Amino acid sequence: MRDAPDLAPTDSVGRFLQRLRYLPAQSLPVLDRGYLAGMVHQEDILRILETPSEEARQTYIDSPLSEIMTASAITASPEMSPNEVGALLAKHRLSLIPVVDEEGYCLGMVLAHDLLAPDMPAPRPAVVGGMATPFGVYLTDGSIQAGASNLALVVSGVTLGVMFKVTLWATEAILHAGYRYGLPHAVTADIDVVSNSPKAGLMNIVARLLSLLILLTLMRLTRLAGFHAAEHQTVHAIERTERLTVSIVGRMPRAHPRCGTNIMAAGTLFFTLMQFTMSVPGVSELAPVVALIGTLAYWRRFGSILQEVFTTRPASEKELLSGIKAGEELLEKYRNAPPTRTRLWKRIWCMGMVQNLIGVSLALTLMELLETAIRARLHI
Repeated sequence: MRDAPDLAPTDSVGRFLQRLRYLPAQSLPVLDRGYLAGMVHQEDILRILETPSEEARQTYIDSPLSEIMTASAITASPEMSPNEVGALLAKHRLSLIPVVDEEGYCLGMVLAHDLLAPDMPAPRPAVVGGMATPFGVYLTDGSIQAGASNLALVVSGVTLGVMFKVTLWATEAILHAGYRYGLPHAVTADIDVVSNSPKAGLMNIVARLLSLLILLTLMRLTRLAGFHAAEHQTVHAIERTERLTVSIVGRMPRAHPRCGTNIMAAGTLFFTLMQFTMSVPGVSELAPVVALIGTLAYWRRFGSILQEVFTTRPASEKELLSGIKAGEELLEKYRNAPPTRTRLWKRIWCMGMVQNLIGVSLALTLMELLETAIRARLHI
């Protein structure tokens, strides 16, 4: 089953024609907030070619689909087998059939070509995400989980929490050592506070970049970096409909545009540009604009550099195999799972962020208790 195209009753006939260019079908479903509203057929549109007037053609192409769509009399249910769906397509001479649940919500569509040529590249999830864990690669399409377990995601969060705390300790130790040699005072916890003072502003930038460098270096030294690369490379291969083999996946890029590292890059760029501009006399009023424009222009490029240099490293064969195993499991579940509507809570859970945050919170809490106990023991 494929995802249904994003065609709404208010879309133009021209948008329908654009969709037909990339799908081997003569009809497409039209959805109203996810529910099947009707079908639009190519044969109903071809008659416009007989119209000699270019203006009349353009008017027709610009008209909404609601004016030409018809009710869908033939649909498939999620419980039908491929053979049953194929029989429907053959009986009614259809190239495509929408799959709807009992409420009329369109879960996707089946093309006759997919049933006739099953050995061709099978339908794959439109978007695949994932995470690296110390025990392997985790992948999801938003409704299916594959690869590393939920417990592994929690342990990944614990690992990140430990790295955050170690980064804080190391940054504070370096800064306090610098105070002895006359460097401006800057408290690590306050480095995100923008200052108008050039000297304090520079110190804030140095402290922020130092903290980021320590954190990224720690990430590079852990097992997460290799599995992180394998995760990205597997996702690239799936999205490009490549075969999941070590040789092919290993050639894929290690950086991915949807990686969370890009969010870190955006935050770092915005703070640095904001602080730098605020420290320059005469242009401090433009700081938010300069920071926003600079961030929008370069955050993805900066994020890709961070991914290539720090948050990933060349994956070993074992790490690539972990990504491939997760990818094959995801594709197998995707092809065999009954069509269903994914609820918001499940999408959030499948993202893995909840499990990660649980691990981070657990690690930070335990390390805070450990730090308090050590300080009390040493009377610091």
